[in-house]
Amino acid sequence: MASVKLEKLSTVSGPAGMESLVKDVNQLVSLPDVYYRLESAIADPSSSTDRIARLLQSDADLCARLLRIANSAFYSFPTAIDSIDRAVTTLGLRQIRELILVTAVVKAFSGIPERIVNMSRFWEHSIAVGILSRNLAQHLRLPQADSIYIPGLLHDIGHLAMYLKLPELMHDLLLQTTHQGKDLHQLEYDCLGYTHAEIGGQLLENWNLPASIYQPVREHHDPLHGSDFERNSCVVNIADAWVNANRIDSRGEPSSLTPNENIMSMLEIDAQELDEIGVLAGEQGRAVLLNFTAH
Repeated sequence: MASVKLEKLSTVSGPAGMESLVKDVNQLVSLPDVYYRLESAIADPSSSTDRIARLLQSDADLCARLLRIANSAFYSFPTAIDSIDRAVTTLGLRQIRELILVTAVVKAFSGIPERIVNMSRFWEHSIAVGILSRNLAQHLRLPQADSIYIPGLLHDIGHLAMYLKLPELMHDLLLQTTHQGKDLHQLEYDCLGYTHAEIGGQLLENWNLPASIYQPVREHHDPLHGSDFERNSCVVNIADAWVNANRIDSRGEPSSLTPNENIMSMLEIDAQELDEIGVLAGEQGRAVLLNFTAH
């Protein structure tokens, strides 16, 4: 897919430009057919675990990635999960669906050149945000807290789309954030009329993922909209800000982004609690990273 030159940015500016960009990216990177067949099988009450295991085994590379992640420190099962059959029975269908989604996204964007973005750093940041989102949601006793890991992990997927389609622009904007200390998502909006958050949310919606995933991704920089998943969006917002402020951002550099006090107050969590939960998430994230980036 050809990238857009700086002098032709008008073709991807505004709502119509974002729609065109997402459409182009969707033609290059999309979820594999096995994901949608898995969705159909899970929705079919007559499906057996054997049928679902056989379906997953049709994609050998995806299975290998799935087993690596299932055996990572993130899940910490007492014994190794050494087969897809055991993965299905041990993890359950919801976690299997999430693992397939994660492994498919990692594989889909694995071809981005290192000169554009360091993918290990990108996933290190994303994993930490995903784990901290889950841990915060558990601490706050939100419904289905474990599932908030996925929008946390995928919150910056829109950046990957922009690195693919708008590499020159992203290079220039990243330089501005480094030298001028400006927020990247604000620079994106000033230049294009939308941000990576909106691109990511739209891409995931186009992939027919549930609103519980694409809405927090779309809203993670501006979560107070009163949407159905506002608290989830706020959790991802705080997790992203904490990881940026205390560790590194997705480009491997220090960030000026800090947790919003109003959002923290709305969630009824204080800075000390957040720090305690965040430190644990950072440790868990480092243990998981190699399983995501291994080929």
